[in-house]
Amino acid sequence: CEVGFACNGGVKTACDGIGQYADELGLSVCKLAPAGTTPAPDRKIIKSCELGSASSGAQDECAPCDGTGQYADETGLAA
Repeated sequence: CEVGFACNGGVKTACDGIGQYADELGLSVCKLAPAGTTPAPDRKIIKSCELGSASSGAQDECAPCDGTGQYADETGLAA
């Protein structure tokens, strides 16, 4: 199975669900983006959250740290 997809029992499935990606050939299930990251639009890699944002994992977008007392002074922070 190609990168960006999972294949199980001969069925090819796009890793396009929330927080899913596939960065390896031959995966039988899609991976979930860990905390501090989100899948790239092509679902083939993950990328770190930018400064000023964070992710708790398994999300498509990093959330801005805009609440009272919140900040993110590093990339890839977990919420």
